[in-house]
Amino acid sequence: MSDESNKPKIVVAERLSASAMARLEAAGAVVVLEECDEPALIAAVADADALVVRTYAKVTAAVIEAAAGGPLKVIGRAGVGVDNIDLPAAAKAGIPVVHTPASCTYAVADLVVGLIIALQRGILPADARLRAGEFKQLRLEIPLRSELQYQTLGVIGMGRIGRAVSTRLHHGFGMRIIYHDIREVGWLPFAAESKPNHEAVYAEADVVTMHVPLTASTRGMIDAKALGHFKKGSFLFNTSRGPVVEAQPLADALNEGRLAGAAIDVFSPEPPPPDHPLRSAPNCILTPHIASRSKEGVAAMHDVVEDVIAVLEGREPTYQADPALS
Repeated sequence: MSDESNKPKIVVAERLSASAMARLEAAGAVVVLEECDEPALIAAVADADALVVRTYAKVTAAVIEAAAGGPLKVIGRAGVGVDNIDLPAAAKAGIPVVHTPASCTYAVADLVVGLIIALQRGILPADARLRAGEFKQLRLEIPLRSELQYQTLGVIGMGRIGRAVSTRLHHGFGMRIIYHDIREVGWLPFAAESKPNHEAVYAEADVVTMHVPLTASTRGMIDAKALGHFKKGSFLFNTSRGPVVEAQPLADALNEGRLAGAAIDVFSPEPPPPDHPLRSAPNCILTPHIASRSKEGVAAMHDVVEDVIAVLEGREPTYQADPALS
């Protein structure tokens, strides 16, 4: 233990909610970092019992190595994805990584539905042009789209979020569902057809939505070759991880009219620089990594402190990350 009262030292790289911080403070001596870059993390973990991060702190192999031989017992990630933590290095060091994979399922699914409707019905440009004084001609120029009940939704990754999106769009809007997942997904609470590969989904879906973790196999999976398989006039939505989609090929597909539109909530890097190709691409809605940010979603992500405290107290955590996610 790391202070005179024998409380565990808990390093928080990015401040959490007042409720989460209070729970940590009741369990240990909390240190909140002013910076969360690699040097700051390396300096902080040498005598830490726990490290808690959010989105932008990168727990690299070097950070974990700096904790070797020290008291670090757990790394907590307040969120679903764990791609900012070197899981193999943590596993090798015997340090469990806990996260909140079920925290923002509904928040993300809700945003996906909203983005689909906003993009297909031209809500953003209609609002802007009406405010500029247009009306009658604008009504005639908004493209006519088929209703969602006549469209096919293609889901890449039928995990918690993919299922929540599908449930909303099948039962609520009547969309046909097709999907591909590298794992057996089992029973689904809606009618859906499994496809043998991603390409089969891309070729048939009117709307493709990405719900995959960032791994070596998903990084750059939507590239120029993949986009070549997409049904002409279809739409792409990415609320998973920025590096899953290569920005320049997507911008090219939008500029050339091969895709009717895209909505992107995550980027590589974040924030996207001024010359990011999607910032000037047509029919493209960009949002600043907000899919998970509902009141309930953020609160549930910060509940990772419960598993951090559990490990410190010698109890089993509810959600320990699988090193295979790396």
